[in-house]
Amino acid sequence: MLKHICLRYLLTIHWISDIHFTGVTMPLPYSNTSQSLDDDEPFDADEFYVGPASIDSHSSIDNDVPETSDPEKDSRGTQPPLTHFWANSRAPAMTDRYDMKGHQVSDTAMADHVALGAIRLIRLVQHVNNSGWVMLGPRRETMYPNTLISLGEKRQWLRTQLHCHSSDRHRACLRVYALPEDVKRGSRGSIKDLRKVLKLVTEFIDTSTETWEGTYDPESPIRTYVEPPASQEEESLFYIFNTLSSPRPSIDGAGTCHFSEQSMAAIFEDAIDGLKTPLYPYQKRSVAKMLQKEANPAKLLDPRKLRFHDIHGKEFYFDALEGSLCLRPHLYSEPQGGILAETMGYGKTLICIALILASRGHYPKLPEGRIDTLAKTTSQRTPSLLELTAKKIKHAGVPWKSHFASLQREGYHFAHLTEVIEKYDAEFAEPIFHPITPSRKLKTREDFRVLRLCYATLLIVPPNLLVQWQHEIEKHTEHDSLDILVLDSSTKDIPTYQTLMKHDVVLITKARFDQEYRDDDLNQGKRVRGQEKFRSPLTEVRWLRVICDEGHGFAGSSYKTHAMAMLDKMSVERRWVVSGTPSHSLHGVEVNLALDGNIPDGGLSRRQSIQTALEQRKTKDPAMEEIKDLERLRVMVVKFLKLQPWANQKGDDYADWKRYLSPFDVAGKRRFAPALREVLQSLIVRHRIEDIDMDLCLPPLHNRTVSLEPSYYDKISMNLFRMSLSANAVTSERVDEDYMFNPRNRKFLDNLINNLRQASFNWVGYTHHEVTETLRVSNTYLDNNIDNISDDDGRLLTEAIMNGDRALKDAGWCAFSFFHEMGVYVEGFPDHAAQAWALSGKTTTPLLLGTVQAREAQQYVLKNLESPDPADGLTGAGLRAMLAARVRANEDEQARQKAAATSNGKPPTAGVNEQPKVKHQPTSSSSSPIAPLRSPTKGAVPELCTSANKRPRSTSFTAMPLHLTKATIIGFTSAKLNYLCSRILSLQESEKIIIFYDSNDIAFCIAEALELLSVKFLIYANTLSVGRRAAYLATFNQSEVFRVLLMDLKQASHGLHVASASRVFIVSPIWQPSIESQAIKRAHRIGQTRPVYVETLVLKGTLEEKILKRRRQMSNVELVKAEKSLLDDGTMNGIIRAEGFLTIRDGEDKLLIGGRLDSPIPLFDRSDLTDPQTQAEDDLILALEPEHPAKKIKTTKQKAKTVAFSASEKVAALRAGSPMIPTLGGRRSIFGGGGGDTPNDKTQKSVRISVEIP
Repeated sequence: MLKHICLRYLLTIHWISDIHFTGVTMPLPYSNTSQSLDDDEPFDADEFYVGPASIDSHSSIDNDVPETSDPEKDSRGTQPPLTHFWANSRAPAMTDRYDMKGHQVSDTAMADHVALGAIRLIRLVQHVNNSGWVMLGPRRETMYPNTLISLGEKRQWLRTQLHCHSSDRHRACLRVYALPEDVKRGSRGSIKDLRKVLKLVTEFIDTSTETWEGTYDPESPIRTYVEPPASQEEESLFYIFNTLSSPRPSIDGAGTCHFSEQSMAAIFEDAIDGLKTPLYPYQKRSVAKMLQKEANPAKLLDPRKLRFHDIHGKEFYFDALEGSLCLRPHLYSEPQGGILAETMGYGKTLICIALILASRGHYPKLPEGRIDTLAKTTSQRTPSLLELTAKKIKHAGVPWKSHFASLQREGYHFAHLTEVIEKYDAEFAEPIFHPITPSRKLKTREDFRVLRLCYATLLIVPPNLLVQWQHEIEKHTEHDSLDILVLDSSTKDIPTYQTLMKHDVVLITKARFDQEYRDDDLNQGKRVRGQEKFRSPLTEVRWLRVICDEGHGFAGSSYKTHAMAMLDKMSVERRWVVSGTPSHSLHGVEVNLALDGNIPDGGLSRRQSIQTALEQRKTKDPAMEEIKDLERLRVMVVKFLKLQPWANQKGDDYADWKRYLSPFDVAGKRRFAPALREVLQSLIVRHRIEDIDMDLCLPPLHNRTVSLEPSYYDKISMNLFRMSLSANAVTSERVDEDYMFNPRNRKFLDNLINNLRQASFNWVGYTHHEVTETLRVSNTYLDNNIDNISDDDGRLLTEAIMNGDRALKDAGWCAFSFFHEMGVYVEGFPDHAAQAWALSGKTTTPLLLGTVQAREAQQYVLKNLESPDPADGLTGAGLRAMLAARVRANEDEQARQKAAATSNGKPPTAGVNEQPKVKHQPTSSSSSPIAPLRSPTKGAVPELCTSANKRPRSTSFTAMPLHLTKATIIGFTSAKLNYLCSRILSLQESEKIIIFYDSNDIAFCIAEALELLSVKFLIYANTLSVGRRAAYLATFNQSEVFRVLLMDLKQASHGLHVASASRVFIVSPIWQPSIESQAIKRAHRIGQTRPVYVETLVLKGTLEEKILKRRRQMSNVELVKAEKSLLDDGTMNGIIRAEGFLTIRDGEDKLLIGGRLDSPIPLFDRSDLTDPQTQAEDDLILALEPEHPAKKIKTTKQKAKTVAFSASEKVAALRAGSPMIPTLGGRRSIFGGGGGDTPNDKTQKSVRISVEIP
């Protein structure tokens, strides 16, 4: 111990008398670099890191500090508390620079080093006579010296200088110079150890010049390489997406390829061969940018290594998270592709078509490192010059097809040349890096596969957009400008690769593409003995391009699908994802404006609205939603686009996507992620909306809410739901599982609220028995607890009982509940038949009928127009119709009771799982094609078919008797239906109309009313076959016969083009803003020539009015939290609990408030009544053909269809084998389905659409 003290004393004297440095680094016995000195151990001066110091002759340094270890690694595994004590001292002066061994440092010695910055040091005093130094960082502190810093100095990776603070003796700074990885590689040692050192240093380095000079303010923040610069603000993913720079391609950006240069010039000069439709300037820029990325991908800086300048201005590149420091940039090539994300409705389909035409006939290049190594076959004869030239053309990748096409338009013919060229394939060997184990019959392992260069584009589209894509190609391209092969689910076998290579576009549905994947490694045991391994023709060529329309579907939670696996097996040069919403919440800011009311035509107000909306979401998006969005983007970028370095395998410069690009740290706090914007900018082709507005101005969009006074029966229906909730709350005393709002009843409560929202349009789901039972329980509870119940609960339960009694005493509601019908008011119905047709069995003024019965009475009169009095027999027909309806209602009730008895348990309260029951077509001779879905209790969901839209009957029939002309339809029992029908009748002559619904039951009600009013309409429902939906959509867009389209809200999400409609009605408020914006953009998009008017229908004073008001008040964070259910919003949950009853005044049922059309409509005297003998499909643009008998021969194979689109043809090709569709007649649904009158009635039709095959 004595020796130890003497050595310290002598060393201190030596420093004071002989050394006058600019800084000091003291030996710390407690640091992890020092070891305890035994008396027998020799003194090692190197253990004391005597560095540059500035100590005047009167200063004293006491290093007698209690021995502790470095906080990072203590031998005892603990970290001592760091307590700062201050002592009086004065600051030293600076002189020369010295290294850590006390040698003076020259500028030339530092030439290869980077001046990273300085570390702030503070003297730590734990006892009066003990002191040490601590490195200060923004997140933690640690003792100095440090093991890793010492290792860096020893390996000459680091050079450090200690410099005292200018005004505080107990503060200092440690200047750090680092040697980059790419300098003096032979002497740098282990890169892994070097990065460990730099990662540690990065935690404490301050990049400010004040700290470097030793003049820093101790209270000033430490600016590290990890922390964002002061000028950089935090940005949400939504904000980054909407502020990406618009494409700015140059005409010489296609690189050195002559053919790509020609294509680029054609794009800018509006001279793309085969394109009929002129491109807007922003579309030309997008096409040119896509071609530029394909033909001449740029070199990008490694996004992990950001560019910095050191203290002296030297440029370097530094990955602070990994500790990788380089003097020269590390470059990666852009992918040959990306994400086309132009906003919804601005022509992404046309942009893709233009890109395909501009590069028609271009061949992909051989993959890097691949050469033509296949054995050359020896010809039996000397090839001709023509054959040699043809072979050279194919191997050189000359786009001969587009050149020949241009010559052909000039009158040249060269069929023989084409035939010779197509004989040769540019083949190459693709190594199989993970070959499977060969079978016993194979003598050698398969180590490569043969691929052929192919100029075709594989276009993968959702099934419901297949026909739309064909129609768009036909509309925008000239005749024979593209050879297209259509593959869908009816195509059993993909054609051979020779056939694929002859087409410019292979159009395939995603469902059929999924079917093509077969994992041979997993399914070898399933193959029949002797059966060869399956190899898809899609994997035998190298495709020029793959385009995934609505590609966000590939990035869902189940992205490990057959489609993604199939893409991995294919060889593709260029890859594109097409989606206006690459992820759930990534969409154009202008889409949100559609929800706020009117969108201005342009100018300053629109720009201000956009900027305000952007600023509101600059940093306020919820963390979990952004994390999900980034994960979806990761799948696109890594799995599909193969962007480096994110797609690199582990061990091959692997880059962790979440670590570098997530805008949130591990704790969920938002952080600065500078690489995120650069990555998205390099991938996404998208214009800012303000740049598009300079080239294109869509017609104005008007969005308003229409508040309607609820009808008498609307109030009864909604009050019954409130009755159930109120009775449940009071009788359960709001505790335990009996209470509806108990978390365990969440599923039932969700169903009840959804049914309550549907009741604003029409609801007949409650039965007489359920209401009676609810009243019995309520009355019993009230009698037993009359002395204990609170005044508020007493009033609430009493009001619930009164509303239940009102419903039970109303004959109309009882009839609706039993027959499950929508009511219609008719004045002037023939008196002798009124009681027979009355829904309640009582004659009232006006007469209350069911819409199905009113339609059948109408059809009865129509069928007997040739008789002297068409009303003869009308009474008997009414009796038969009502009897058949009663029989069906009883059957449905029995089926419902049977289903309830076999269920796992009874719902907590009435109205939770109830659905409107069967609304069957009567079993009369009428062939009215409108009949609702079968009862849900049947357990069968019929296939959907078209609504009945039949041709007007000839006006040459006998005049209508006078007493029948007096019968008029004055309204329906639903206020919303009255408003819809009135608006449709007034607008259908001049405008096309879309009606969005969110329930099939609502669609039934609308369809029945339109049938009764003889309004021709089509329906786009979720249960229709893909082919039939496509046929209806094409017909609506192109035909003037059909003016109304009913569309399921779930089907209006992406890709559908319905710009022919200028009026949009939303029957119920939509909770999710993104869904509403998608629905609106179906009509407000490029191609729209009229102002678009959107009307959302709301009943005054009801829950849905409060829902809409609350949604408009919510922030984006709140909306995301409550995205799945409005009950997830605490405020909305409270509103529902406190919802009261609607006031019903005495005699209100006679006033017909909300129950009238704007103008009465004749029931019988109509020149536009439809003839039951005509078929509904006669007016469809896509004609229906008789079904061909199916053959049960296993060897029968459906062939793919080759289609050449002609400008003279109106109809695009559709798959040849469509699902079976029931015949018209008997009972059937507007959604397709419904059986015949007897079980043996199985006559069916199939949709078959003509295809022009050259």
